[in-house]
Amino acid sequence: MMSATNNNNPAPTQPAIPPTLSHLTPLTKNELLLLSTYDQIKQYEKISAKLKATEAKRRLEEADERYRAKVRERERLENGGDDVGANKKNDREEYSAAQQYNDNDSSDDSEDDAAKQQRIQKQQQRQLEITQLREEIEAKSQKDVERDAAKKREEEMRRELLGPEGKKMKKKRPREEGGDGGVATMAESEHQNDVTTNNDFLQEHDDHHDMDNESSFMPTTSSQPSIISGPSIKKKRLDNPSSSNTNPSTSLIANISGGATPIHDFSTKLKMSKTSLDGSILFPTTIGETPWRPPTNPVNFMDGCFELDLPDFDPNNLSSNSSTNNTVAIKFHAPQESSRFSINIAAPNHNGYDSILFHFNPRQFQRGGQLVINNKNESMWGNDLSVPLSQLPLVFGKQACTLIVQMTEEGFDVFVEGVHCARLEHRMALPKLKGPLCLQFPASDDYGNPEDWEVYRVWWGHKDSMAGKDLSGVAGVNLYSSVHPKKLFVSGLPKIHSDPEVDLRRAEMERAFRKYGGPNGAVFVSVQKDSTFAFVEVASEQQADLALVEMAGRYRVNKARRTKHEALMEERAAKEAAEKGIVKDSVDWD
Repeated sequence: MMSATNNNNPAPTQPAIPPTLSHLTPLTKNELLLLSTYDQIKQYEKISAKLKATEAKRRLEEADERYRAKVRERERLENGGDDVGANKKNDREEYSAAQQYNDNDSSDDSEDDAAKQQRIQKQQQRQLEITQLREEIEAKSQKDVERDAAKKREEEMRRELLGPEGKKMKKKRPREEGGDGGVATMAESEHQNDVTTNNDFLQEHDDHHDMDNESSFMPTTSSQPSIISGPSIKKKRLDNPSSSNTNPSTSLIANISGGATPIHDFSTKLKMSKTSLDGSILFPTTIGETPWRPPTNPVNFMDGCFELDLPDFDPNNLSSNSSTNNTVAIKFHAPQESSRFSINIAAPNHNGYDSILFHFNPRQFQRGGQLVINNKNESMWGNDLSVPLSQLPLVFGKQACTLIVQMTEEGFDVFVEGVHCARLEHRMALPKLKGPLCLQFPASDDYGNPEDWEVYRVWWGHKDSMAGKDLSGVAGVNLYSSVHPKKLFVSGLPKIHSDPEVDLRRAEMERAFRKYGGPNGAVFVSVQKDSTFAFVEVASEQQADLALVEMAGRYRVNKARRTKHEALMEERAAKEAAEKGIVKDSVDWD
């Protein structure tokens, strides 16, 4: 009985171990069973996907066949009605032949009267359908002609309102649009007659004279009625005593549009449009220079990145009364379909941006849209500060957006369209001496995924602090930044992509750090998919310090940063324990 059972349920064979995990100890029986189960699930998923695709294809073919049947039925009912509108002569000959055939049939006494009468009714009904179809085609054609004529007149009225520049464009139009035929010419002539008979549309007598001369380009017809309806639009002349009588006055529309800020420039309120004593334009360096865009297929974030120096930064003179350079402003555009982009500010000794003082990274499709702000110390990212994009002004899909980063004694203050949205308090030491900082626009993320945005303009200089007095609603202000006493951050691991690899990574970390889990060897491991790191929480702070020393040769291990939520939870637990008279060991985080 035992031998039969063993034959029916053979032990699972050990699958091939990926090269990146070849240094692991042999898998246990439960782990092998888990991998075998995963393989079966994958096979079932493939079979299910094939069945779904087959069913979808069958439904598509049925829908296509029903559509083709409807088309054939409609063609049979129409019986060539489309050709009738294109060849009227053949229709009349066919109708005459049908009438002659009816007359000949009426003389035949042997034919049944009921069948003959039914055939005559069908032919008359068909001829009626042909006539209706012809009328519909002619009516549609007439509507198209009227619509085109109305568009021409609207264009003429718009150019009349634009003033002299519109007239110059209008004079070129007959030569540029000579192939429009008689319809457009008659429409323009009709509008010309309306303009010459209504002086309310004219700005002055010289404009009237120009319009009269302009009519010589087009034949005029007074018999066709005008289609323009509604109240007439009167354009008022702006009285400007300083202007000369020989120069035409600027139109109202030109005056309105002239005060608008171009999309590639900063608002005039910021006073950053030109180089001044307060600061200078770092990009573009020449007039007409095209905006910067990341390459489409970068190898890594350094391949094709854009770097600028932020000169004369004095870290020892960041008080509110100083005049040192402390503000960088960026005018950019992020398309609606863009998923993310990023900005880095680093010290000169960043070592290939392994250390970053300030990292700005909006992510449109992560958890409903998040703005991630962080720092990087020797290739290890810190505890990120995340702000929902729904709480910020529009960043993605806007024609142009302004980002301002101010460096103060407290940290980096972030302003999006003038809104103080976050502060990254200083986590790393700033340079000791006065000198430049490095501003970088990466070409991709850490995994080589390209970023999609474009930079119009960059300004660097001094501005007074834009932060208000009430900072209670600003993310990152007074944030807990101390490290976690028992949680370790293990980085530099091979990247994993699937759930089985996540389970293997968790099992590896549990085996490696088990001896630091106290008497029971209990450690808590957190692993995420598509990551190169893991979090391991051990039994005590002493065990964490011991693991930092003993595991340094095997893994890259550091203390993990404690989140504000963890700090508040621990403070609450300590307070509750004190109220109950229980002595609870706690760590002084301040």
